[in-house]
Amino acid sequence: MNPIDTQEALKSFDLDPRLLYEAISYSTEDYLYIIDMKTDMALISDNMLRDFDLPDRLFKGLIPHWRHLVTERDLPSFDESIERMLSGKTDEHDLEYQVHNRQGGHLWIVCRGLLKRDEHGEPLLFAGAITNLERKGKVDAITGLFTHSKCLQILDRLLLREQATGGLLLLGLDDFTRINSLNDHAFGNGVLRHFAQTLQRLLPDNAAAFRFDGDEFAVVIDDADRSTMESLFRTVHAFSNRTQAIDDTSYFCTVSGGIVMIGEDGNTGLELVKHAESALEESKHGGKNTVSFFSSSLSQDKLRRFELSDRLQASVFDDMDGFSLHFQPLIEARTLRIAGAEALLRWKADGFDDVGPDEFVPVLESYGLIASVGRWVFEQAALQCAAWNRLHDDFIMNINISYLQLLESDFVPFVQRTLEATGASAHRIVLEMTESYFVTDLEALRTTFERLRKLGIQLAMDDFGTGYSSLGMLSQSPADIVKIDRLFIKNIQAEAFNRAFIDAVIELCHSVNIKVTVEGVEERIELDTVRAIGADIIQGFLVSRPVPAAEFETRFLSTEAVDEEMPA
Repeated sequence: MNPIDTQEALKSFDLDPRLLYEAISYSTEDYLYIIDMKTDMALISDNMLRDFDLPDRLFKGLIPHWRHLVTERDLPSFDESIERMLSGKTDEHDLEYQVHNRQGGHLWIVCRGLLKRDEHGEPLLFAGAITNLERKGKVDAITGLFTHSKCLQILDRLLLREQATGGLLLLGLDDFTRINSLNDHAFGNGVLRHFAQTLQRLLPDNAAAFRFDGDEFAVVIDDADRSTMESLFRTVHAFSNRTQAIDDTSYFCTVSGGIVMIGEDGNTGLELVKHAESALEESKHGGKNTVSFFSSSLSQDKLRRFELSDRLQASVFDDMDGFSLHFQPLIEARTLRIAGAEALLRWKADGFDDVGPDEFVPVLESYGLIASVGRWVFEQAALQCAAWNRLHDDFIMNINISYLQLLESDFVPFVQRTLEATGASAHRIVLEMTESYFVTDLEALRTTFERLRKLGIQLAMDDFGTGYSSLGMLSQSPADIVKIDRLFIKNIQAEAFNRAFIDAVIELCHSVNIKVTVEGVEERIELDTVRAIGADIIQGFLVSRPVPAAEFETRFLSTEAVDEEMPA
């Protein structure tokens, strides 16, 4: 039996077109439109009027009205598709692009329509449907970007070309969990949306952005070399590497990147994304806020990290086996006498040589172990402080803490219990946190800071000058001590800016009763310079590298050793 001819079937299928239109509009979530091309009158579905800024269900000039809703980035492709259809090159309109909805957001759609002509070839009727891609799971509802599957589709298409060129940049927001923890998920979604919107503005015309899971975004650039890919990351990095604000709430969230080159680093889209993940992971473990290109050696590095994470977890669960504290002396700038020490975490295990904090701390953070390790560090350092206070009455112990510890509801009670159990004086304890926490998380942490200071504990702002705070914010900060980073000490005798910067910090800090510690002093001339401009405390290799407790006590806390160990 021959198939029934569609046109013949329709002739014998007589029904009211209005009923047909109403039935179809009711049964689909798509937006429907019909345009009488002779009169330019258009009829649109109820949901289309509801969701978009259009004048009525029946009105003239749908195409120009709709064009005003198309995002500027997509206008060229929209105009080209309409022009091809109206000029007779095609009767089909089939295009994916973004439009503005009534809420002021961006919505990814696919618009499909068919133009019917009269017997003279003149446009008669144009009708079609517009699909909201978010409802199809192809577009991320939070950011309005296409998702992982669309990215793979584009990568695979680029790989089919005879000369496959271009690159994939995978971006991951650093410490994004901190944003959610300090605020809430709604605020976190706002951060993701803000980043996505900015990312799209920064992209060249031959690039497309995608939202992956969590805090990851991908950018695919056609016909790009390694220099182009790195340059794009630097552009995104410059935007992210500063304090942002949403609804008057500030936050600080840097970005890391991993880059693969299309045609070099993988044969399929899945393989390229996998290798980009490895490169991004390398950046994360290398200190974050940087970018890495994929290379085969990353596989070996990844294997080492897996082995390292297994051993670290075993060490933590085995009563901190392999962990220890080393102590770096703090000396009074005026007298060059011992003032205290900074407690620094170290780890050793068979088969792993020279594993520094820069390598093992990110692993502890990623496995959720840093809080329990941080408590152990505080307990051990407080115990040591109490012992050394018996040898040196006003000995100060500086202890590094993470923001994750501060977020724990029982952190302050834990500190209080530990001080009572160890016999350490709160007035001899200094808690160190990096500058970015004081700058961007101050409001969220202010209550905890106040409770710690009421106990008598001092707060130190570490790495001052490496972030994006202003000198003026020091007067509003709860910090008792500011630690100036080594970056400004190096070549201080030759760098006029470094000298002026430290001079200004010291003068301002002293005016609001904040003491200044200068870190990274390695040369005698650096020591003389920072003493001359009024630093309070000196720390650095010129005095000593971090050493075990027994060696520290022998070298710095015995009466005979003190004068011999201080720089002459």
